[in-house]
Amino acid sequence: MAEQFEKYHGTGNDFILLRGKGTYHLLSPEDVALACHRQFGIGADGLMVLWDSADADFHLDYYNADGGLGSLCGNGSRCAVAYAHAHGLFVGSTCHFFASDGLHAAQRHEDGQITVDFARAGGPVPQWEGFYLDTGSPHHIAIVDQVADIPVLQEGPALRYGPYADQGGANINWISPTGPDGTWEIRTYERGVENETLSCGTGAVAAALTLHALKGCASPVSLHARGGRLDIAFKVADQAYTDIQLTGPATHVYTGTWPW
Repeated sequence: MAEQFEKYHGTGNDFILLRGKGTYHLLSPEDVALACHRQFGIGADGLMVLWDSADADFHLDYYNADGGLGSLCGNGSRCAVAYAHAHGLFVGSTCHFFASDGLHAAQRHEDGQITVDFARAGGPVPQWEGFYLDTGSPHHIAIVDQVADIPVLQEGPALRYGPYADQGGANINWISPTGPDGTWEIRTYERGVENETLSCGTGAVAAALTLHALKGCASPVSLHARGGRLDIAFKVADQAYTDIQLTGPATHVYTGTWPW
């Protein structure tokens, strides 16, 4: 039986969104992978299901394009907030939701931008000719001269499947000071998608914290992905990062049906 879905994107990182109905259940990896397939399905970097929650406005399940349950998705979370508001799961400008790493707050702005709060994070740790940190999802950050010159589809899998394999893999990011007006650009190879994506929200957060620690960049930090700009604000307390916020757009693309 065909059911309605909606397609959203956050700076080009695109998602299928569904409203959870009835008894809570997990979709099969095969169903998710087929729906996300760009030739044989709807096509997306990931899929999200929003469920009712007794302790928040909604509970969010995020699936990677390969069909597996994923960790926190920053761009996806913003899209989920936009979807939740459109479907009456909350009214006004603020909401709370549960993701894989716990409770998050979010805010809708008059200009259409959405801000999602992140949990406290540690600083970058030197590893494998770059830096590692976890911002709800694991990330490797490498500072390079020019991100446009990076062979992402060669270097990404080599790191994702090589040194990080024993940790379940990591998302691989490259940043360079080549954006508009001297800002920073970012490119990301995402695990679970197993490809470069146009943007990665948790990767942008990881990059911003790395830039503060290594380059002294003050909050807020703007990152320019191939799909658009993301802004990251944060504070520093007790050698950790607190009050982390990711702000960016969440765009509705279309509504359709699919035989789930």
